[in-house]
Amino acid sequence: MTSAKPLDFVIIGAQKSGTTSLFRYLEKHPQLFMPPEKELPFFSRDDLFQAGWPTLVAEHFSAARPEQLWGTASPQYLADPRVPARLHAANPHLRLIALLRNPIDRAFSHFTMSLRRGMEKRDFAQAANELLTPEALARDRNAIPPDYAEGYAQANAEVTRYYFVWSEYARALKRFLDQFPPEQLLVLFMEDMQREPQASIDAVLHFLGLPADYQPSNLGKVYHKGGGRQLIPNAWREALKRNGAFRTVWDRVPPRTRGMINYWYDQLNVRKSKAAAAEALTVQTRQQLAEHFAADVRQIEILIGRPVPWTDFAT
Repeated sequence: MTSAKPLDFVIIGAQKSGTTSLFRYLEKHPQLFMPPEKELPFFSRDDLFQAGWPTLVAEHFSAARPEQLWGTASPQYLADPRVPARLHAANPHLRLIALLRNPIDRAFSHFTMSLRRGMEKRDFAQAANELLTPEALARDRNAIPPDYAEGYAQANAEVTRYYFVWSEYARALKRFLDQFPPEQLLVLFMEDMQREPQASIDAVLHFLGLPADYQPSNLGKVYHKGGGRQLIPNAWREALKRNGAFRTVWDRVPPRTRGMINYWYDQLNVRKSKAAAAEALTVQTRQQLAEHFAADVRQIEILIGRPVPWTDFAT
C-alpha cells in the first residue's frame, strides 16, 4: 500500500496508566488497525518525524486496509509539548484518547520503574521534596521529554525528573485542547477500566463511531504490572555490557531493535514486591502529593464534567 492515509485516533497516555492493556484489548478489532509494535512515537521522535509520515506508513501500516480506522498508542505524547500541534497538522479531525490514573499512584509507579532500572538512588519522599520546588516544576513542566529510542540503557538523571509533572494531567490536556475541540478528546480512567473493562472498551468504540459490540478475548488481563526489584541485578547487566564480545555484537544491532530488547528485558526482569512498594510511599508523602495535585484534579473534573474516581481527591 502506498497511501499515506493519516491516523484516525491516538491513545496519548498517560504513561504507567494502563495504555498497554487498552492497546491490547483494541488491537484485534476487525475495524481497527494498530501496528503490532505498540509504541511508534512518530510525533515525539524528531528522527521519525523528519523522515515523514509516508515512510512510517510504508513500514508499519502496509497490512492495514483503507476502510479500517488507523491508530497508535504512544503514552509519552501527553507529556510532550510539541505533539499537539504536530498531531493537529497531520489530521485536524483526529480522535484523542487519554487514559489517566490516580496521579499519586502514577508518579510512584514511575519512580519504582526508575528504581528497578538502577537509575534512582533517592527514596520517594526525597524525590518529592526535590522535584516539587517551584524552580524544579518551572524547569520540567514544559521540557521536551528524553528520547527513549534505546530504552533506559544507562543511569541518566534527566529521566528521573518527571515523576510529578507528568501526573499534572489537566495542564497537559490543555495543550491538546488548544489545538482540538473537546469533542475530539475522550478521557478514561485506569481504575474504571480495571473495575469494568468492557465499559471502557464500549466507550472507546462509541467515541470512534463504531458499534459497542466487541468483547476482546483478553478482556481484564493486566499488562506490564510494575515491580520493585529485579530478578537479575543491574550490576550483572552492566558487567555484560562491558564485555568486549558482547559489545561487538550489541553495537551492530539497530538502535530501534536495541530499544525493544531493553524494553522487554525491563518488563520481564521484575520480582513483584508489593509490601516493599507500599512501605516506600508514606502517609505523609501521599498527603503532600494530594495537596500538590488537588488543583489540577479539580480542573480535570471541570474538563470532563464528572468526578474523578480517586479517593485521595474526594470532596
